[in-house]
Amino acid sequence: MTRPATGRITRKVLAGVLSSGLVAACATAAHVDGSPQVDRAPSSGSSAYVTVSVATVWSTPQSPRPVDHPALTNPVDIRGWLSDMTPEQQETLSSDNLTQTQALFGDRVSVVREQGDWDQVVVPGQPAPANALGYPGWIPKAQLTTDPAFGELKKSAPLALADRGVTTWLYRDSGLSDRDLEISTNSRLPVLSRADKAVLVATPGRGQRWLDARTVAVYEKPTDIPHPTGAELARFAAVFVGVPYLWGGRAGFGFDCSGFTSTVYQVYGITLPRDAGPQAADSKGSRVDESEFQPGDLLFYSHGSRDDNPGAIYHVAMYSGNGEMIEAFNAGTAVRVTPVRLDENYWGARRYLDQPR
Repeated sequence: MTRPATGRITRKVLAGVLSSGLVAACATAAHVDGSPQVDRAPSSGSSAYVTVSVATVWSTPQSPRPVDHPALTNPVDIRGWLSDMTPEQQETLSSDNLTQTQALFGDRVSVVREQGDWDQVVVPGQPAPANALGYPGWIPKAQLTTDPAFGELKKSAPLALADRGVTTWLYRDSGLSDRDLEISTNSRLPVLSRADKAVLVATPGRGQRWLDARTVAVYEKPTDIPHPTGAELARFAAVFVGVPYLWGGRAGFGFDCSGFTSTVYQVYGITLPRDAGPQAADSKGSRVDESEFQPGDLLFYSHGSRDDNPGAIYHVAMYSGNGEMIEAFNAGTAVRVTPVRLDENYWGARRYLDQPR
């Protein structure tokens, strides 16, 4: 049977996971040979930083299956992980609620507690009803490091924001000939200096690296990111057409529906809730009639009635103009442009550009 579009909804299970101590023995997450060395695992209550291209945040330490090993190591192989999974295994990520979200290279997470080879974390910048501080879940310790010097630079140095494509590369040289690590759009790293064609940045656990200046924008602080137009949002969203669907995905390697929309907005300095229902309920958004759609508006789909209750929302897409929308639809369907669906599941639309940030 064909499943409906699998968007993100509020996770009731997460509140229980965070409040209970009933988590089973953890799975093993190990470095692969030749991976960079990282500092000791963070202690509870501390800040830690993601040292892989993208760290998947799992519901519990026992959530990963054998097929998920490429997503647990340092470095990770997200493309290999996606290609190794069968369609049924991809569906199970959502049906069994195995993954929650993702955090990008250099992102700060707050460690709630430790359990074996895992850290329970909260991911700031991804608002969630289950935790006011950010999105909760579990990350293998192998993918995190404490790095006080990097943390201080994250607070004080200008930032290089990857905002010109699906992914970009870190290089070991200013001539951009020696590739080191592929990172996602929306990655943010402290700037140390600039050359004609490259930007020198600090990294967690990898030392100083270079970014192609054509693939990033440099800002003194996040609030300097210019406020976008809806057309700019829609044009940027179109860059990701063809990127695979991944439940919990929030990176250029794979997206789910609300991970896609929240990432596009966040690249432009606007933080929305992580999941589709909370996005629809967000006070920054104003309701938009279907006769007044503009590029950048978000369209929501629900199994319930068309009322103001967003609790049954299961999917979100972005209006791109000319009666079309861009969406990360479901497992097996890459990000696509498709005609707007104003069917029985259409819940309504929201616009987020009329309010101050």
